[in-house]
Amino acid sequence: MGEWSKKIGEYGENVVEKFLSVIGWNNPAKGIEISCAKQNEEHKNKDGKPVRTHGIDFLYSYMSPLVDGQLNNIIISSKFKTEKYPSSPTKVFKDFFEDLVNTIDCFDASELKNQVLEVHKQFSSINDVGVLFWLNNQKDSNDDLISVIANANIDMCMNKTIYIMDNKRVAFILDLINYLKALNKYDYSFFYPSTGQNVNPITRTDNGTILPVEYINSSIIPIRLENKNNQNEVSFFIGSIDGFDQDGFMRLMGLAKDMSKHLTGEVIIGFPDYNNLEHENVASIAKHGYEDVDFAKTVSVVNYHNPSIVF
Repeated sequence: MGEWSKKIGEYGENVVEKFLSVIGWNNPAKGIEISCAKQNEEHKNKDGKPVRTHGIDFLYSYMSPLVDGQLNNIIISSKFKTEKYPSSPTKVFKDFFEDLVNTIDCFDASELKNQVLEVHKQFSSINDVGVLFWLNNQKDSNDDLISVIANANIDMCMNKTIYIMDNKRVAFILDLINYLKALNKYDYSFFYPSTGQNVNPITRTDNGTILPVEYINSSIIPIRLENKNNQNEVSFFIGSIDGFDQDGFMRLMGLAKDMSKHLTGEVIIGFPDYNNLEHENVASIAKHGYEDVDFAKTVSVVNYHNPSIVF
């Protein structure tokens, strides 16, 4: 993660916009200011004073591939610090979190939202979602901020969904994409599994260039791989943020089998720390013990951590 912290520092505050392009959230609206719909009421700044406006760092809207007819409006807050995460980050996190919740609240009542809806006319439901990026460029920082703030008690009444992105989550996705680019064998796209809510045959697709917001801070990312020299050979890649162990590998084999039933190529499972000398026998034993031996033969295990950094 340290190498990514260095790269994040080089890109500075523009790193979020560059990251959004990697996950297919291209050309978002940015630097937007909307009026506070609740002036002199609940919405106050960290000094307790009423706010008049809210800033939206990025806004990206797309039709969900996981829910038929659902328009997702992603309201993004970008917090970049040159110092490492504080040892007790809960207070700062609560301020960032509350500010984003209030911004989503006022976005719902804004003329900006009406403009977005005018552009995306074919929808049956609307989902306003927040994504909070809190990044820094310090190698000795705790990259896994989410685990530290997981039990933060947010004293707010809300029914909004907020996804948190820290150094570790951003680095995870960038490492996966860099690994696939370095192979130079496949055209890759994000895999969209059947959810029971994406059943419309007219709009249903099982892959695309946009990473669904539901995956953005997931511990696993499923990806479809199409052989550049043989379009009929379609493989399945699943990357895990967690380190290799036998139980985790077995679970991911089961998940990969369920997701990749109609694909014709191999199945590749990636870990950040897989080492042939240390783990090959463990992986082999797990594959031999898997209930579907024929499927297990198609599975390979890789270390996706690639030191070369390419956006």
